[in-house]
Amino acid sequence: MCIFAHTDMTANLEQATSQRCPICRAKVVVALEDEIVIHNAIIKVDPFTGRVTAKCARCKGWVAVPLRYIREMTPS
Repeated sequence: MCIFAHTDMTANLEQATSQRCPICRAKVVVALEDEIVIHNAIIKVDPFTGRVTAKCARCKGWVAVPLRYIREMTPS
């Protein structure tokens, strides 16, 4: 089971309502009223910090998203 928590980046998303890839400018993260939508389902979690990144569908670059993994990860 994956447990994620919103991080401080949500304050930046409320102003812009979306987050774009820094390479190709495609929309990757969109903030709605009660949820945050990541347009590409491929996500990567840093096991040491819990930081989450999403892969851009257009250019395959990695984009930081406003989520943080908060549980201990177990190898599969």
